[in-house]
Amino acid sequence: MKNQFPILLLIVLLVSCGKKETQTEVLLPHRIAPGEGEQPAKGFVYHDENENRVKDASEKGIGGVLVSNGTELVQTNEQGQYEIPVSDDAIIFVVKPKDWMTPVNEDNLPQFYYLHKPNGSPGNFIYKGVAPTGELPEEINFPLHMATGSDQFKMVVFGDPQPYNIEDIDFLADDIIPELIGRNDLTFGMTMGDIVGDSLDLFSPLNQTVSKIGIPWYNVLGNHDVNYMAPDDKLSDDTYERVFGPATYAFVYGDVHFIVVDDVIHESKVGSRKYVGGLRPDQFDFVSNYLSTVPKEDLVVLTMHIPLAQHGDSFRKSDQKKLFDLLKDFPHTLSISAHTHVHDNRFFHQGSSDWQQATPHHHFNVGATSGSWWNGMRNETDIPHTMMRDGTPNGYSFITFKGTDYIIDWKVAGSDNDHQMNIHVPRGIVANSSDTTLLTVNFFNGSEQSTLEYRVKGLTDWRAMDRVDKYDPYYKMIAKRWEHFIRLKFSEQWKKDTATASMPFPGSRMPRPQTSTHIWEANIGTDWPEGRHIIEVKAEDRYGRTFTAYHTMRVVSQ
Repeated sequence: MKNQFPILLLIVLLVSCGKKETQTEVLLPHRIAPGEGEQPAKGFVYHDENENRVKDASEKGIGGVLVSNGTELVQTNEQGQYEIPVSDDAIIFVVKPKDWMTPVNEDNLPQFYYLHKPNGSPGNFIYKGVAPTGELPEEINFPLHMATGSDQFKMVVFGDPQPYNIEDIDFLADDIIPELIGRNDLTFGMTMGDIVGDSLDLFSPLNQTVSKIGIPWYNVLGNHDVNYMAPDDKLSDDTYERVFGPATYAFVYGDVHFIVVDDVIHESKVGSRKYVGGLRPDQFDFVSNYLSTVPKEDLVVLTMHIPLAQHGDSFRKSDQKKLFDLLKDFPHTLSISAHTHVHDNRFFHQGSSDWQQATPHHHFNVGATSGSWWNGMRNETDIPHTMMRDGTPNGYSFITFKGTDYIIDWKVAGSDNDHQMNIHVPRGIVANSSDTTLLTVNFFNGSEQSTLEYRVKGLTDWRAMDRVDKYDPYYKMIAKRWEHFIRLKFSEQWKKDTATASMPFPGSRMPRPQTSTHIWEANIGTDWPEGRHIIEVKAEDRYGRTFTAYHTMRVVSQ
């Protein structure tokens, strides 16, 4: 990699658009000369005042904006000009600055890139890749229009919609999209990979569905979004790139720098579905080069599909360390993933991991909109009851940012905002028996930084509960029920019966339970008076907020 940072320090760029439109404390060169086998891509980043996406003669360039070829970065000069080298398989893109917004297309997908693939994608692809783009244009210009640049904003995050057919998209459309339409408090949204489930021709109907929310929507590539017919990892992104643009990129809102990485390393073999979590060297170069431009006091949010906190070697340990090395001088960080179809907040601590700061690093694995892959018995609206394997109901997250602070919320699809936990206690507790009576609470967005207490109203004071790693009791019952359905061959009987054979079986198998990291329990014993009593649970999250929920218990005499 060429040394692109003979950095000129502390230069402020001003553009005559009526205000200080872009400022920076670190100035990169606006031009990098091409090396062997490369050619220069050049043009302008400009203020598209009439938003027609054409650089009109009266429209001025914007200085100080970063432009990348996927590895290197340059920064536009006072006239908005840039020049950057490209190979014959490259994507040139602009890094959306704080005070500006890129155009979006009819599906509300940000249009911030130009594909340069003169030869197009390999011809053996089942799902269409990039058509040959031809020679580089004389200019590749990137339009931007003014945005507020506020340091307070809210985003919505989807994990793994993962539709395998059009009906799965209908489930998403009916279960989640309507409750997000018309909101005026959302700045943008993001899907954290597995946008679809292998059938890449579903990108279009899925995008059409999500676009109805009416906000810009960013995407992360997941392992079910790659083109399996690619001969190597770099080409496995081609179908994704045709629809969404670069799979590794960055953009800025407020004081938050979002760095999106494709962390799915596809096996270099045509037709293979094998992969491992990690980054290629060129991706590490991009992350490193971009971080060199980020003020240390800002918040860095690293987004990916396969979690850093994955058990075993699914995410390469050496790559995790490299990322942590790059983040070691940034006191404000967050990383977000999906992939596992569980909802999880984990913390990397200095001393017990490769994290190098006293304040733990928060890694948020967002739960799946599809829950357990849209499986389960269908409910009264013909949508599967698709609870995740850790007992978290399907849904999505809101992340609210204020400067470098953030608050993450989990929203259960189809429920009100107060549905933050499920409480389980045995029915018909036998008074004064020797039974162990467990009160179990699944606080969906809980973590090691949460505390839970309970009381039996009118009978006890508040008592602490213990966090345990175990199966959710409700999900265990659901999974066991499906084992019985299969053992009794209910589906086969349904298909053989003349009254039901023409209709699909109203459900599909739920997967086995997975240990949850947000379960609390207490042995409440059996020393209770006979009758119906109210259990009150109080949960305090990592942000100091308190949530309360109630459950009743019935006590019977021996």
